[in-house]
Parts: sequence; C-alpha cells; structure tokens
Amino acid sequence: LKTSLVGCRRIGRTSGMRVAILPICCIVAAASPLQIVGRHRTWPDGHVDFDHPGVKIVARVTGAANVSAVLSKVGSVEDIFVVYCDGVAQLGSTPRATFSTKLWTESTKQSVPLCSGLDAFAEHDIVIFKSTEAKWNDIKPTPNHVSFYEIVGLGMRLLPPLVRPQQHRIEFLGDSITAGYCNLCEQEEGGPAAESFASSWPNLVCEQLQAECHAAAWSGYGMVKNCCGGETLMSDVWLRTLASTPSDDASDPHGTTAKNIWNFTSWIPDAVVINLGSNDGLTGSREELIPAYNATYLDLVKSAAVAYGEQTHFFLACGPQRNSYCDPVRWIIGQANAIGIKATFLDHRGFECPEICCEHPGADQDRQMAESTVKQVKAAMGWSVWSIYM
Repeated sequence: LKTSLVGCRRIGRTSGMRVAILPICCIVAAASPLQIVGRHRTWPDGHVDFDHPGVKIVARVTGAANVSAVLSKVGSVEDIFVVYCDGVAQLGSTPRATFSTKLWTESTKQSVPLCSGLDAFAEHDIVIFKSTEAKWNDIKPTPNHVSFYEIVGLGMRLLPPLVRPQQHRIEFLGDSITAGYCNLCEQEEGGPAAESFASSWPNLVCEQLQAECHAAAWSGYGMVKNCCGGETLMSDVWLRTLASTPSDDASDPHGTTAKNIWNFTSWIPDAVVINLGSNDGLTGSREELIPAYNATYLDLVKSAAVAYGEQTHFFLACGPQRNSYCDPVRWIIGQANAIGIKATFLDHRGFECPEICCEHPGADQDRQMAESTVKQVKAAMGWSVWSIYM
C-alpha cells in the first residue's frame, strides 16, 4: 500500500504578532505509513472500500491538534465505528461507538472528526475501527460498503508505523455469534446500535494475543442453510473481498463479481477460527442437511489449507447457542486431520445467551468466550506468553 501527501496548501494563522504559515495536509489512503487491517479493495486513486466487521485504519500522526477523516457510504444500512486516539475510545451518542453512517447521504463524502485537543508536538496513534457487520442482519447481499479517502489535519504529518514484534495472524469466519449481534443488549434503539464487534469475543481474542486479525461474520448466515431465508451462504461470503457485493448475475446468489474475489495469498493467517452451524440447524427436519454441511465445510477447510499452507491451524467451534452441529464438526476435524491438516475442536459450549441479548452472548459472555478461546488456541498452537511478543 503506497501513499503520498496530496492537496497540501499553506494558510496563515496568527500567533501573537507573528503569522505562522502551516500546511493543511491530506494523507490519502494510498500512503505507505497508513495501515489497513482487514479485507479491503484499493482503487487507483488511492481510496479504499471495505464492509467486513473489524476492519481497521491505523495511522501515526504529529503536527496537528485536530484530525479528521474523509469517508463516504454506498448502501442504506447503517455502519458504526469506534475511533481510538492513543488507545482511548472516543465515545459519542451511539452506545460504545464514536460515529455512525445513519444520517449520511449516499455516495457523498463526509468529514468525520477523529481526535481533538492533541499535543501537536507529540506523536499520536489513531485507529478507525468498523464495529458492525457488512449489512446488518440482512440475508440478501446488496452493496453496502464504506469508502475511506484521506486523513486531514492542520499541519499534520503522517509518521511511519512503529516497528513492532512479529504479530500472530488470526482469521475468523462466523455468523451472529462471531459478529457480536445484540451483545450490547437492552439498547432502546436496537438494530446495529446494539451490535459491537469491538466488544465481541473475536476482537477480544485479538487484543489479548496482540494478533493481527481478519474477520468475516454476518448474522443469519450458515454453511449450507441460513436460519431465516436467503440463498447466499457464509461459505460464499468467505470468498469475497467485500461481503455485500453480489454477483452480476441475479440468478447466481452464491457468486460475486470477478474483481471481488479475495486474494487468499495476500494475507496468510497462523490460525483460522470458524464457528458456523447454529443457523444451519442440523436437527429435526434439518438433519438431512448434515451430509451437505459436512462436505461443504470440509471442502472449505481443504481449500483454505491449500491457499494458506500446511502451517495454518484450523479451530472449528461449536456453541454456545446450539450444540446440534458439534458431532458434524468433530467428524470434519477427523477427516481434516487424516489428510494432514491441523484442525482442533474449539469448545464454545456452556456460555449463557441471555434473553435480553436476543438470546445471543452479551458483552459479558463475549469476555468469557474470549478468555476460553485464548486458552484453547494457545494450548493448541504452543503460544506461550513470551511467544506472543516474539
């Protein structure tokens, strides 16, 4: 990813009896010091599109007291973000969030304040974090992404990222349990405002392991059957750069555009964590789906293993909302192990799904699930406390 300083212009600012000439600089998304973590699409002009939960735009800046970002939105379903200034979440009117796209005019650039009152002579870390799924609780994908263009600040300079120890990389694939659906519970506004991927167990796992993470998670979607309609499946979405971009062919709900196929060689995870099966059901009248579930799931794991290499370890989870897919998951693990793929059962059973949280894990349960997941992943991967920092 490359970037440059563009559109800098000099203005006069009175400081006592002197006039300081300071540049207003725009750091476009293509600048190399700017880090985009998570699946995204970069355009020739440098702007970036994304829609998956957990995508982060990370920057280090100096020289400006106030910093803003320029973004726009395609689609009508609200997206919610958390901004961190030097590690501190900047909370606004939306629960546990900084800003929302709810009132944005589609395809119109918006100037969004990020951090204010900064010491212009110090260095500052800024993170823009997408905290909701691609198209909240919608089982028919249509374009619903956010575009990031630039970071703006009076006198601002973008600094190279700090040299950090090699991070572990973890990829997550799941449904509402993974996305953090309704985990803020009892929010009067409901909808996307009750969902916080920032408070979800996958994001907490990444924080505890100091890992760089990608996530694809969407409420209502299954491996071979969704809970509540819709033909596009999470096993289809996993192949996409932008989850909400469907096929050009309206008769093909499983496909996407050629340019939207994710390049699996561009980012290789150490571990892949999958929790899919709650929406498939696999009990009662849906028991007949088990053979298709097993075959599709195993094919996905095998394809990922080919793309990522033999060192990648797969953690296939079951629970906490339903346990009906645990036995199929164990069968898939056995089949994967038999052909040399590293796969381990990840036990998510036994955690409460309170009624006030739409019968999903709340933020408290997400913390418990994260602690359990960290222990299980570290044990299987051989990651000690020290290896996290190596």
